[in-house]
Amino acid sequence: MNKENVLKSLKFNFATSIFAAIIAIAAFETGYLTKGALAMNLTQEDIYYIEVCSIMLTIAIIPFALKGFSRAMSKGASLGNSAFLKLYSKKSLLRMFLLFIALVINIFVYYGIEYDGAMYCAILSFGALLYSYPTGKVLDEYQNATKQNDEK
Repeated sequence: MNKENVLKSLKFNFATSIFAAIIAIAAFETGYLTKGALAMNLTQEDIYYIEVCSIMLTIAIIPFALKGFSRAMSKGASLGNSAFLKLYSKKSLLRMFLLFIALVINIFVYYGIEYDGAMYCAILSFGALLYSYPTGKVLDEYQNATKQNDEK
């Protein structure tokens, strides 16, 4: 497992998650999926619970995904190069998956019950997902921190 293969795989997964979110938005915007269809079948109390859950999900997942990744990279400082790349790949995929889940759920809540708060949560999730774009520079920084910890 080398650095280029890991980054290539992560970038493909990143692009796939962005593309899937765009397809979900396009499905609602083109009328393939009906906007507000979920709201017609639910009571006001159910809609309230969905709204609160979408906000709480966003509040919980974004810090957990971002901080959890940083914490895992710090703990993986003692690993060798191959093991560190494996850890980086695994934790990056987990971070992207969690942020993608928050993004897609908020997209469906926004269009399904037409709740504007979910749009803002989706924008935050999208921003966090963009922040998580895998680059060689970030990987090098974590690897350099690993090497510095080994020298101490």
